[in-house]
Amino acid sequence: MNNENKSKNKLIIIICVLALVCVFAVLVFSGIFDLSKITGDESTTEEYEGLISDSYVADISATATQSLPYLKTDIENIFYTIDADGNVKFYKLENNTFTQVDATGTYSTSVVLSEMKISADITYYKTDEKICGYGVYTADENVYTLYPYAFFCLRSYGENYEGSSSSSCLLLIDTTQEDFYSNDKIFEESFTFKFSDSSASRSISEASRTVGISGAKRDDYFFINDTTVENSVANQLFFSGRYYAESDTKVDIMRTGGSGNNTDNIRIAKNVLGYWLYNDGTDLTYVTEDESGNVAVQKYNWKSQTAETVKIFEGVSKDKILLSGNYMYVNGKNIIYNLVDNTESSLAYGKANALVADTFVADGENILIRGYVNNEYPVVIIANGETGKVSSSYANNIFRDAVNPVVLENGQFMFTTENTEGYSYYLF
Repeated sequence: MNNENKSKNKLIIIICVLALVCVFAVLVFSGIFDLSKITGDESTTEEYEGLISDSYVADISATATQSLPYLKTDIENIFYTIDADGNVKFYKLENNTFTQVDATGTYSTSVVLSEMKISADITYYKTDEKICGYGVYTADENVYTLYPYAFFCLRSYGENYEGSSSSSCLLLIDTTQEDFYSNDKIFEESFTFKFSDSSASRSISEASRTVGISGAKRDDYFFINDTTVENSVANQLFFSGRYYAESDTKVDIMRTGGSGNNTDNIRIAKNVLGYWLYNDGTDLTYVTEDESGNVAVQKYNWKSQTAETVKIFEGVSKDKILLSGNYMYVNGKNIIYNLVDNTESSLAYGKANALVADTFVADGENILIRGYVNNEYPVVIIANGETGKVSSSYANNIFRDAVNPVVLENGQFMFTTENTEGYSYYLF
């Protein structure tokens, strides 16, 4: 066969192959030919038909729509609302009903941030054991300022904090306006607030605090949340990103105290995940990564000042975990892990292997998981953190926009959705 005939034969073969590929592509994209029969991928929409339902409606204990959302306080069954002008109202949840209760009073106070004085009126509610109060500062829109917004929060010290006093409490400041209606604020400033004269003085030294790219002092120098307050014992605990670039999201655990150049700069643990810790006064438990990027649980002993690794989750990266209360939920592994007791259970949910959770809230042994099955169907699951047993589960598009989930001590839960009429709450 001469070269000319060989070239013609090759051309004919190529044209035939291309024609077959084109026909195959048309069959696949038209749905006539099911590619999953070859690939073995049988995850189809039909598998989840009937998952979405209105079954949740029958279990709603109360629901209503209002102009402002109910936000939780540190006091059991007490909630509050706040508007952009700082007007605060308190409510007590009892027998599935929110009833407005009178505020105890109002404090007028001011703090200094980056040499700038800002002030707010804080409306508070007080019991024999606890106090909670809220206020907001907003600057003139026409004037440039380092701090156009600041949220003021009064709260009690943690129950086991040795530095607590009946004459003062904590005043925490958050300058992230997007978190105005969040139940899980992470505060960047901490002050000791005196009841007698409404004065505020820093509770954590900022002597070594540097100026950030915004022109204000770095806002990652301190991070304080409910977890750090409730677990402070001998010293005030907090998170800090001061040893990393501002663009980095890594944080360390630090504590107050020390002397000389180490005043309030005692670093306990590096690269801690989830803004979570647990302190029983003997050991400090936290979640970090090992050298291979696996999620690892460690305990730091206060007496020996050494840390040991309690558990490593092989093949689990930090983007796969959610932390709340005493628990960690591991996406892809279907694991509920008790960080305090070092025990684990499996979530007893039939479609857990197809579930990707994005919200996880725990209160005692009661846990709430919100996520998506097959990356499409929004679900909410209520379960026991110790056994993994599911008490109820719901799948409906209403949960797609659910925010501020709250798990109550009696096992009830609540979430809020934003709509054109305001905010609707659903109590189960």
